[in-house]
Amino acid sequence: MRLIYILFFVFLNTTFCKGQIVISDLSSAKDISSDIMIFEDKTSKMTIDEVKNKAFKPTTQKVENLGVSNSTFWIKFTLTNFTNESNFVLEYSYPTTDSVTFFTEYPKNNFKQITISEKKPFRDRKYQFPNYLFDIQLHKEKTETYYLKINSSEQILLPLKIGTKDAIIQSTDSTRVLGGIYIGIIIALALYNIFIYISTKDKTYLFYVIHTVLVGLTQSTFMGFTFQYLWPNNLWLSMESLMILTCGVSIAGILFLIIFLKIKENSSFFYPIYLAYILLYIIIIILNISNFKHFAYNSMQLLQLSISIIILINAILLSIKGFKAARFYLFAWVTFMIGILIYILKDFGILPYNYITLYTMPVGSAMEALLLSFALADRINILKKEKEVSQAQSLEILRENERIILEQNTVLEQKVNERTIDLRNTNSELSATLLALKETQSQLVNSEKMASLGQLTAGVAHEINNPINFVVSNVNPLRRDILDLQELLDKYGELKNDDSIDRKLAEIEKFKREIDITYVKDEIEILLKGITEGANRTAEIVQSLKTFSRVDETDLKKANINDGLKSSIVLLTQQLSKIDLVLDYGELPLIECFPGKLNQVFMNILTNAIEAINYNLKKDEVGTLMIRTFLKDNEVVISIKDSGHGMSEEVKKKIFEPFFTTKDVGKGTGLGLSITIGIIEKHKGNIRVESELGKGTEFIIQLPIKRDDIF
Repeated sequence: MRLIYILFFVFLNTTFCKGQIVISDLSSAKDISSDIMIFEDKTSKMTIDEVKNKAFKPTTQKVENLGVSNSTFWIKFTLTNFTNESNFVLEYSYPTTDSVTFFTEYPKNNFKQITISEKKPFRDRKYQFPNYLFDIQLHKEKTETYYLKINSSEQILLPLKIGTKDAIIQSTDSTRVLGGIYIGIIIALALYNIFIYISTKDKTYLFYVIHTVLVGLTQSTFMGFTFQYLWPNNLWLSMESLMILTCGVSIAGILFLIIFLKIKENSSFFYPIYLAYILLYIIIIILNISNFKHFAYNSMQLLQLSISIIILINAILLSIKGFKAARFYLFAWVTFMIGILIYILKDFGILPYNYITLYTMPVGSAMEALLLSFALADRINILKKEKEVSQAQSLEILRENERIILEQNTVLEQKVNERTIDLRNTNSELSATLLALKETQSQLVNSEKMASLGQLTAGVAHEINNPINFVVSNVNPLRRDILDLQELLDKYGELKNDDSIDRKLAEIEKFKREIDITYVKDEIEILLKGITEGANRTAEIVQSLKTFSRVDETDLKKANINDGLKSSIVLLTQQLSKIDLVLDYGELPLIECFPGKLNQVFMNILTNAIEAINYNLKKDEVGTLMIRTFLKDNEVVISIKDSGHGMSEEVKKKIFEPFFTTKDVGKGTGLGLSITIGIIEKHKGNIRVESELGKGTEFIIQLPIKRDDIF
């Protein structure tokens, strides 16, 4: 009788009543996806008390596809238990759903609710499975009504099963096994190709690995494995990862396609289109993160559809052109497209919802990755053949070059013999020319010395002439004053012991007043002092001339750099009339050097500095010449800085070249600074120039205190 009752109840359930579910078999989990009732809450604000009285609609497909919507969907079903088991588990096997709340009705219209969500850490779930599992307690021959509240920013499907805990876990474990096999294939392909990339450094393999890994992560997200194992506590990633990874797969796939099929060279028309799609995918990721999730998801589906068609057309066109890699890619892409097509037909209820249709997309993606890996392996063979052809061509070229070289060697030997005779003749001519050049060089150096000597002589003559003129001009007044004194003395000599002595004294006093004896004494003192100064000045000039005149000394000796600078300045005093001379001599030790040659260096630089200052100096202006010496790091440093017109960068690069000069024709040989740098280098020192056009020039010379290896 009970069996008849059960069969009658089942008949009524299947024939007239959607939402009425009978549990009569405990051997396996029961698929109840087609036996549920659905209500759409477009406001997403209704409570269970408001919803339970609404008119629910029956499903129209084996597994209902609700698409992408802002609405909240309520699921209603009624269970009747005709088994001896009272504890069951409800499984909602669509892990990417954002949130699922299960409602159990108690007496007096009370409801108990349990929520499982991607917005909560994975550890909070009672059952550590990617799918949503809810406990149901229903005693034998009892009937209860249950509700599910579902929210999601992505597509919503309603695959539902009910059964005992063991039956549900067994069903879930089979899913996990298939997922594990899929992930194993992806990891193996990724590792294999990353090793090839390390060996070949071909970035095609690197982009393939990135694409394959992202495909694996995306499919693992669809199966709920990433939230369970990779970021169980990262709620942001649990909500955003599916869209980010899906768009990331598309971007990586496009980049791999561009490199693998050489789109830029072989399909230039499609290249900017692919770049535009990459930009669009990035925009979709930003929109999704910015909480425009439904718009981003719908846009992403449109992009996926359109880019798939574009890639298919591009691969077909390249295959028609005979591009072998495009054929491999086309075969792999069609395989993946078939998997996607079956998966979509399943979503729309055209194909049944089962393990085959459920896992065609992961299988298709795995087949695509495997076929692309074969294509990359074939790429190695192609590269190997190209290398062999290239090596054969190179060998042929080398043989041809060897033949040409042998022929040319014979001709070259003849030409070398002829050229050797010509070189011997030329060498004799060059030797004579070199000798003439040495003589010319010696003459030029002497010419520079004579030019310096001419300037020096003019300066010395002027300087000596000044004190001599001073002495000469003082001699006549001194002679006059001495004659006056002599006459006065004579008058004193005429004095005798007679009555006229008073008169004589009166005459002498009168004479004193006439000659102004006090003035005569002072004037004699002044004249003698002037003569003394003139003589001392002449002696100073002579001493400076002696100090400077050691130009041709050949012995290394110790000397004071300050003395050389002072002697040079003394000899150039006549040219410093409109220049403010600033001297800052430091306490320097004696250095081993050739003093005369260094004096020549100072004279050349000082002369150039004076000419640079006077070049643009106006009538009432005064220039500045600053000379500093100091000790730094066991070296003597000499700084000569002028306020002249300065030098451009081009002139600075050439000033030490022989015969280079900025002076007018006939006013310089261009050898002064060339000789200067030669002397500095022979002293194992260095010289540098700091100059800015319109702001002056500074020459900085550094000389070692002691160098045993000079010359």
